[in-house]
Amino acid sequence: MGAERKQLSTEVRRAIWEVWEKKSAYTGEPVTWTQLHVDHVIPITKPELLEALKAKRLVPADFDINGFENLLPSISFQNQGKSAKQMGEPALVYYLELARQKKSEIVKRLAARLKSNDEIKSYLALKAASEKNDVSPEEMVSVFAHQFDGTVTLRITPEIEGTQSATANSSVAATLMDKPFALGRGTVSEVILHSSNGDSVTCRTSNEFIRAQELGYFAQTQTEMKIASMANETTEALRAIRDSSFAEESALREPIVKLKHFDRWSAEWVTEGLFEPEDVEGAMGLLTVADVVNAGICEVESLGDHEVRFIVHNGLDVMMRESMRADLDGDRWEEILVFHYLSAARAGGSFGHGQAVMAKIEDDGLLHMKVYPPSKTT
Repeated sequence: MGAERKQLSTEVRRAIWEVWEKKSAYTGEPVTWTQLHVDHVIPITKPELLEALKAKRLVPADFDINGFENLLPSISFQNQGKSAKQMGEPALVYYLELARQKKSEIVKRLAARLKSNDEIKSYLALKAASEKNDVSPEEMVSVFAHQFDGTVTLRITPEIEGTQSATANSSVAATLMDKPFALGRGTVSEVILHSSNGDSVTCRTSNEFIRAQELGYFAQTQTEMKIASMANETTEALRAIRDSSFAEESALREPIVKLKHFDRWSAEWVTEGLFEPEDVEGAMGLLTVADVVNAGICEVESLGDHEVRFIVHNGLDVMMRESMRADLDGDRWEEILVFHYLSAARAGGSFGHGQAVMAKIEDDGLLHMKVYPPSKTT
């Protein structure tokens, strides 16, 4: 019984046709796409011929009768004529050698075409996913990059000397945590913190900043608090990338939840520490940021997918900026790292303080404020 003829794909046929400059391998005549016939030099129907050539060592023992080393382009009527009469061994060996010489070029061209087709298919899949999830294809790419390569897209650029990182993985983040600060767009290179007994320490890297905080050191003056806030945003974004993982489960991706979706964020993001609800008329029973805004207790100063600013009446103003998304606490679900900044500057005050906070969905379906980094005991 002869070998089974394999149906050649359009990509394979086109690669053979183009490598042979759209000509018949037998006569050199031009071949149109509609005329093209890809011929088996050793016919599929002649297994005894193949065995005879193997016995004489004119072809290798592992010769693939359906492989590129046995395929040549021809015109349909030429192939029919060739099949009707068997070529002699010298002619067979000659044409097999021609096919062998072209094999690597055909494989290379085919690989490039398949890669291109895969890229097109991948883009279309991303486009469909992005439309479903209300994100751009580029944002969907960042999700897949995190899943497969561990690369995280940063919504903020870490203020580290000599880097303009827009993405990072765990090892890159760990390296950056030992690099010098370049806070305030490079104007500040150190953070001064104090202990309760009057000692002070100067921190020049994220790791030094973390160690000082773990020992109980804190910012004392308003200037120190502002600088420490900048260090906190950079440090916690890098720590999150270093320690977090891709979230296998997510209630934030389909459709994507952004900062501007106020009905998904708990009211505490704009009320926590600013006033007591019972002290403000109309504040009782407000569950979401949307409720607080609609009640007129705060108004939106600026609005974006990854940063929003609020003017809060009877309290400090609030800025929320997304740093990155991942499984931040090891529960397999996606959380958002948010830099949360309170300021009295608009009202003429000097107070300003910010810190990284974890936004996590709770049973009510809303994103609530959680301490970051999470406790190692939970």
